[in-house]
Amino acid sequence: MPRGMVYGLYTRDDGVTDYAKLVDADQFTDTNRGWRVVGSTVVPLFPILAHPRIVRGTSPFTGRRGSTVVARTDAPLWTGAASSFQIETNDPTTPNDTIEVTFRKGERFRHPK
Repeated sequence: MPRGMVYGLYTRDDGVTDYAKLVDADQFTDTNRGWRVVGSTVVPLFPILAHPRIVRGTSPFTGRRGSTVVARTDAPLWTGAASSFQIETNDPTTPNDTIEVTFRKGERFRHPK
């Protein structure tokens, strides 16, 4: 598994506006989350006061709760085509856990004044 953080491309619900968002390298490689490479074009950073779309859930094995950011509205975790995702834990007996999605929360952006 890759280590560290990378910039991934987050696309707003409008399907047009893109932002560069810092994301864990392990999550970036999971295609179900919908991350894409930022590339060579200039992309603004994700706004500080904005909240990205997320999915939340619970592990059926350990009861552990988890959440993750979903980068696009057509990503399998957001559409329901994928019903679970992996998280890295700090428990040495269970280094990774599978979270079953139970809740989806849409993005929120502040309107400029």
